[in-house]
Amino acid sequence: MTTDTTNLPCNVWELFESAVNGNQEREAVIDPLDRAELCPGESNRWCFAELHDKALRIAALLHSQGVAAGDRVLVQLPNITELVAVYLAVARLGAIISPVPMQYRRHELKGIIAAAKPRTVITISQFKESKPLAEIESLLSESSACIVLGQCSTDQQVELASFANLEPLDASIPRPDADALYTLCWTSGTTGTPKGVPRRHHHWLAMLPVFEDATALPEFATMLAPFPMTNMAAISTFLIYWLRVKGRLVLHHPMDLPIFLTQIEEEKAEYTVAPPALLNLLLAKPELMAAKDLSSLKVIGSGSAPLSASMIAGFRERLNIEIVNMFGSNEGCCLVADAQDVPDPQNRATNFPRFGYSRFGWRNRMAEQLFTRLVDTETEELIEAPGRAGELRIKGPTVFEGYWQSDEDRQQVFDAQGFFRTGDLFEITGGNNEFYRFVGRCKDIIIRGGMKISPEEIDQVLAGHPDIVEAAVVGVADAVLGQKIGAVIVPRRESAPDLQALCDYLSERGLARFKLPEHLAISSTLPRNPLGKVVRSELEKCFL
Repeated sequence: MTTDTTNLPCNVWELFESAVNGNQEREAVIDPLDRAELCPGESNRWCFAELHDKALRIAALLHSQGVAAGDRVLVQLPNITELVAVYLAVARLGAIISPVPMQYRRHELKGIIAAAKPRTVITISQFKESKPLAEIESLLSESSACIVLGQCSTDQQVELASFANLEPLDASIPRPDADALYTLCWTSGTTGTPKGVPRRHHHWLAMLPVFEDATALPEFATMLAPFPMTNMAAISTFLIYWLRVKGRLVLHHPMDLPIFLTQIEEEKAEYTVAPPALLNLLLAKPELMAAKDLSSLKVIGSGSAPLSASMIAGFRERLNIEIVNMFGSNEGCCLVADAQDVPDPQNRATNFPRFGYSRFGWRNRMAEQLFTRLVDTETEELIEAPGRAGELRIKGPTVFEGYWQSDEDRQQVFDAQGFFRTGDLFEITGGNNEFYRFVGRCKDIIIRGGMKISPEEIDQVLAGHPDIVEAAVVGVADAVLGQKIGAVIVPRRESAPDLQALCDYLSERGLARFKLPEHLAISSTLPRNPLGKVVRSELEKCFL
């Protein structure tokens, strides 16, 4: 579905209204198949008219809690229909939605709440075995309202379900313009402090061409969304793109393979995303796919870890499904290798078109909007020859303008030409130097199953352990998750804490479960450079 973007609506709410117009009775959003086992509330299938009504009533509820244009609304909800309605309600008010992953606990939430200073928090009383409300309520100031899906714990809290008793938001409330901030997502920096990434309505709308051209979905397509809608990957490839397609958004969360495959079959999904490890598993166990009718599926997006050429070729040959290799970031990077621009599976698995260079003639319109360059991190020299690694830097309408209320000098985030310093290392490759190939990261971020983790954040918590002199963590290669966390500790006594004791200590301090080490090594000292910084490349050798 390649369409003209010159007449795009100016904000996300208007994009939603354009989807509603003429399609009121079409199904719009569908709850996870196992919602009843995950969290409170009915399992919903809302048409566009119902979703429009519920979004306006939630907007009225937020407005009654004092939320106005520019206020932050921190949201911790799984992929359920109410989350979609909240996104749209916040868009209508001109407020800023700040979504956080369900895995986050008080350790992560404390820093985010302190930085965002939300006017209202929307959370859930129970999700599976966890109790998000209990984690978050003690962190809120008296100036923050709390809206709860499920059972409230105090009289000061408001039930999200109460929106059904309110009249829709008064039409006289002003709508935001394209320059208004819409989202405040969070990314782990190398310092261990959460970084807020603010993005305006026009930033999100500018993302549309890359996915329209990469997937070519028809109007009214059915999309299955298994990634949590807390960052650019899911917000852009599903929430925003779904509105453009005017399609059916089928929700899924957390990843459960049998349910995922059942939803593809029952809902006739045409598009989804999945991590490379899951796609490799499906090809390795064809009986899993044979048990379900997946013939409706045409395109799968994947990324966050290297893809294999055999996997891309296997899905094309066995199921007539094309895999799109995606590389993105909250800050606005959006590289894609799709079947149109990169038909060869070997190239598509490892290489991305060099967007921003007109001489290559890419089909994807993002190539004309996102400007890229590689720069030597030591000398700032522009790299134009193949085979030499450099930092990818980007500039264009999708790129943010700087971190939320950050004290960082702008020159640390953007270079003298205004390009964002991504911290990702690529090299130029291809017969005509037409591709970029990812080779590593300038930063020490660990990526476990697609979740970015700051090692310094964990280091800082481990530093308080009474039985440890010093400790540091590092990414350990893993065939399924990409990386797992390995902890190297220098014990204070001969009897060192074991891995379970270490994890218990971190859990007691509110660290999310996905940040807990899964490997442990004991050392007499940590390798450091002349400036005293831990050399994590040396730590990796402890787990070889």
